Amino acid sequence: MKLLVTDIDETLSRGESPSPEVKRACARLRDRGWSLMIATGRILATSMSHIGGIGSTLPAIVYNGARVMDPATGRAVLQTPMDPALALEIVEAAWDRPVEMQVIGDERAFCRRTDEMTKSFFVASGVPVDDSMECPSSPQEVFRVIFHGSQPSIRDLREELAERFYGRAKIVQAGDRFLDALSPGVSKGAALSAWLASVEKKPLIVAAAGDHHNDLELLACARIAAAPRDAADEVLEMAGVIMPPADMHGFSAFADWLIEWEKNPCQTTGPVVLS
Repeated sequence: MKLLVTDIDETLSRGESPSPEVKRACARLRDRGWSLMIATGRILATSMSHIGGIGSTLPAIVYNGARVMDPATGRAVLQTPMDPALALEIVEAAWDRPVEMQVIGDERAFCRRTDEMTKSFFVASGVPVDDSMECPSSPQEVFRVIFHGSQPSIRDLREELAERFYGRAKIVQAGDRFLDALSPGVSKGAALSAWLASVEKKPLIVAAAGDHHNDLELLACARIAAAPRDAADEVLEMAGVIMPPADMHGFSAFADWLIEWEKNPCQTTGPVVLS
């Protein structure tokens, strides 16, 4: 098996399904023996169109690594729940900040009535949403807490939560306007390593693609790391392949580069920039 693991938003696609160009490129990869795997901050339900679009039959790394789930059954293969008491503390710390909030349980979201973007996104995706939160609270089964807001608001909240919960929670940006709070040690990279350790047949090669800070550990697990050219600076520093942005179907360029790379898999002295 040759394995390509990819983030969804701003890496594989921009929107709720991969473009036709990306779907065709993924089919070319599969024809040449590559298996594809999703690694995303999304929950499973909102990832299904992308999983089907790239033709992945493997478990998906979702919830930013807090769960690895089988798309065929909807069941968790591996998971790291968050302590509800910790989730409650995080909610309390950010309650009065000018950001939207979502507490994620088992394929469902909990939020406030004022969290309009959160509600509209999940309702449109057919995901159950409980918007009755009138004071800080947490369900007993919780995997993460997410915040969405302006870039300055998210930046300030990240600094505050990272200091306050140092060593107790993983605080990581999952986009310019998204901030994730997870259990310590949870990441896409840790989930991939745990899943690989659980399977009998190991891949001969692992390639990975991502665009933001929540992808750093994932890229560190790969022999070939790729990022779109509009990725976060820290991600671009790790990437050996720089592809066009998602709105230019950059993932298809990376897929075709992998096919050519296999013919002569040599080391390069610097990042390869694709057009």
